[in-house]
Amino acid sequence: MITRRQLGAAAVAGIGASALRAPAIAQKRGGEVVVAQQAQPPSLDAQTTTAQASRNINLHIYETLFARDEAGNPMPDLAEGVDISADGLTYRFALRTGVRFHNGKVMDATDVKASLERYGKVGGSAFIMRPVDAIETPDARTVTVKLKEPYPGFIAGLSSPRAPCAIIPADEAVKEANRIEIIGTGPFRFVEYRPDSHVRLARFDGYTPNTNFRERDGFGGRKTAHFDAITIRFMPEAGARTAGLQTGELHVLEALAVPAAQRLRADRNIRTYEMIPWAFQTLMLNHAQGPTGNVAFRRAIQAALDLEEIMAISTDGLYRMTHGWQHPGTTYFAGEVGKELYNIKDQARARALLREAGYRNEEVIVLADSSFSNHKAAGEVTAEQLKAIGVNVRLVVLDWPSALNQRTRREGWHIWTLMLGIEPYEGPYGVVGFFSGHAPVQHERDPVIEDAQRRLTTSLAEADRKKAVADFQARMYDQAIAIKCGDVGIVQAARANVENYRPYRIPRMWDCWFA
Repeated sequence: MITRRQLGAAAVAGIGASALRAPAIAQKRGGEVVVAQQAQPPSLDAQTTTAQASRNINLHIYETLFARDEAGNPMPDLAEGVDISADGLTYRFALRTGVRFHNGKVMDATDVKASLERYGKVGGSAFIMRPVDAIETPDARTVTVKLKEPYPGFIAGLSSPRAPCAIIPADEAVKEANRIEIIGTGPFRFVEYRPDSHVRLARFDGYTPNTNFRERDGFGGRKTAHFDAITIRFMPEAGARTAGLQTGELHVLEALAVPAAQRLRADRNIRTYEMIPWAFQTLMLNHAQGPTGNVAFRRAIQAALDLEEIMAISTDGLYRMTHGWQHPGTTYFAGEVGKELYNIKDQARARALLREAGYRNEEVIVLADSSFSNHKAAGEVTAEQLKAIGVNVRLVVLDWPSALNQRTRREGWHIWTLMLGIEPYEGPYGVVGFFSGHAPVQHERDPVIEDAQRRLTTSLAEADRKKAVADFQARMYDQAIAIKCGDVGIVQAARANVENYRPYRIPRMWDCWFA
C-alpha cells in the first residue's frame, strides 16, 4: 500500500535542500506584469484543451488533485495525499481543507467527484478516466475512486498539465465543453479575454496556499501571488515580442527567438533562460486522407526527409538530433529501437516507395500555423524537400486555433507540423495516448499501438510497461505513423526587474515580483 504519508513526505522532500537553505529575499507586492506568448488560446476550459497557449494561462487559474514538481514527478496539490490499495484498484484521496473557488465557495468532495466525471466526458486526456468504475464521496473531505482494472498511470494522468484535470465547482462541472464560467482555485482569477489581443487575470486574494510546502515546486508547492494582475498578450511576430521586451513594454516572454537571445546576452536589463529539451518537433500524418493513408507513401516521406535541415532551419540552431519517442536518460527511453529508420535522407529509396505506393501526383497538404515560427519553418522545409522527390505539395498556413481545429478533421490536411512538448515531459502515457484511443492524431487506430497502450496502462510490472513503450516506438518507425524530426530547445526571457523568476513549462507568475 502507498500511503498518504509516504507520498506527501516524498513530495515535500522533493523541494530540495538548496531551496530550503535559500536566503530570505525581500518580496514586494503589487504591479501588473505583462507576458507575451506566441498564440491565443483556443479555450480557457482547461479540461478540454491540450494547447500550450491555453496551458500558459489556465494553470494560473485552475488546480488539480495532484500536480507535477520541478522534476516532473507527481505531487499532492488539492489533495493532501492518496492511499492506494495493494491490488491497485482503490484510490482514497484526502482533500485539503479551506480551499476556496474564485466565486467564494469552499471546495469539497462533491466538486472533485463532479470534476472527475466531467473530465471523463470532455477531457483532453479523457482516457485516464476509462478504467474508473465508481467515484464515491464518503464525506466532504474524502474522494474514493474505484477502478475496474489496475492502471499504474492513474496518478500520472491526474497530475498531468497537458489538458489538466482541473477541479471546478460542481454546478459548473455539469456543463458541456467550453460552456463553463472560468472559475478555479488558483492564485489568479479570470478577468477578461479579448480575442486577438490578450487575457487579463487578477490576484485572487481569497487564495488558500498549500502550507505543506515552503515554496513553489513545479506546478505545485506553496504558491504566492505578488503581482496585482497579469496581462497575457498574444504576439505571433517574434520581432515585436523582442522589441517589447527591450523597451520594457513586456516583462516576460514565453519564447525569445534564438538569434535575439544571442544578441541580448550582454543587455543587463534582460535575463534569458535556455531550456532543452523542450519539445519534440514532429510531422503528424493523416492516415484517413489520400496518399498518407498508404503506408508505402508514409515510408517515402520518412525516407526522403533531411531531418537535420528541418531542425536547423526551424529552430535557429537550438536543437538535438534524437530518434526516441521518450527523452534519453528517462525511465522509458527505448534505446536504439527504430533508429535505423531515423533521418534516412535517401531520395532514391523515397522515389521507389512512391512508385510502390502507386502515387499519381495527388495533392498533399502540409498544414502549419503562423503563430509558432518553428511550425511554419518546418512546414516550409518539409514542403520543399517533398517537392524534390516529385510530390505535389501545397503548404497551408493558418493561425494556431484554426490549424488546431483543422487537424481534428479527417479531411483537408495530410501532414501537420507540431511541437509535442508536454507529453514527453510527462513520460510515456501522453505520448502513446496521442496516437491511440478514441481520437488518435492520425485518425485511424493502429492495432499494435492500441495493444501497447493497453499494456502500458494496465501492467503493474515496470518491465512490461517498458516493453510496451519499446513496441510502440518500433511500430511508429516501421509503419511511419508520424515523423519525429528531433528535440527542440527554447529560450524564455524576462526583464531584470522581475525578481525570482524561474523558467519552467509555462511562464509562472506566482512567487516572483517586481524589484
